[in-house]
Amino acid sequence: MDLNIFKNTDIIYITGHRNPDADSLVSAKIMQDILIDNGIDARWVVWQGDKVDPSSVLLLENIMDKKPLILADSDIKGKKFLLVDHNDVLQSIGDKNLAIAAIDHHSPSGQIENLYFSDHCCTALYIYMMFCDSYDFSDTQKQQIFRAFLGDSVFGRSSRYKTDKDGAAVRKLGYSNDYDEYFKKYFIPTDLTDYKTAFAENGVKSYKYSWAEMKSGYIEAMDTALLAEYKSFVADYSGNFLGIWLDYSVPKTYAFFKYSGKLYEYVYDCVASRAALIMPYIIKTFGE
Repeated sequence: MDLNIFKNTDIIYITGHRNPDADSLVSAKIMQDILIDNGIDARWVVWQGDKVDPSSVLLLENIMDKKPLILADSDIKGKKFLLVDHNDVLQSIGDKNLAIAAIDHHSPSGQIENLYFSDHCCTALYIYMMFCDSYDFSDTQKQQIFRAFLGDSVFGRSSRYKTDKDGAAVRKLGYSNDYDEYFKKYFIPTDLTDYKTAFAENGVKSYKYSWAEMKSGYIEAMDTALLAEYKSFVADYSGNFLGIWLDYSVPKTYAFFKYSGKLYEYVYDCVASRAALIMPYIIKTFGE
């Protein structure tokens, strides 16, 4: 990555997507550390009112050695941003003219000129591989990156996880490829006590394409007890919505896509990645 693109900006604000997960939080924090080490004034930010996924909170508990700056939407004007773990401004700052660059592993949106893209299962892991030969990562930073990896790869269970690439990067980071103990310790299924709220809010992101606008969310569970209710929620949604139910007990994934008033259903015999498997299929099928 050419850090000179930031040299003429007084302060670089670094943000993950709204309602960040562990990967967004760690990626932004690590990039702040790297930029500051290179003499660039950088501020890791999160957004006022955002909620962090409970499993990400547990994964990062007691290992984050710095705190972010909290910004309100009214604070965006006049600032310049580095986006991490997303490259669609609809998921954070809303204006592509405010973004100098993005580092991501999701499908390119075409909005960001300086996009550093990889198919690594985790943006933080990609950042590590990008800078490991030029930056001295501390043990704490490596632990933060590993925890972000565990979250985004769903403890090595996600279809986006590749042993030959991601597993090798994890070993280079200093950890083994046995993730079962971490799954038992840190995996938290989606709280479905108030299932209607969970259906509407859990893992929800907004997407805008030339052919459609949509939202997408997911439910992580160890069964399919409320699967029928989730399907009904997607079917009754007022706009376009991609709903994903992940059953880790099998594993199996159920995807329901409400598009232009019609419901489409898909089943995967794996923990199907929204970013790497389901969304690319949706874009290819409906966007062409």
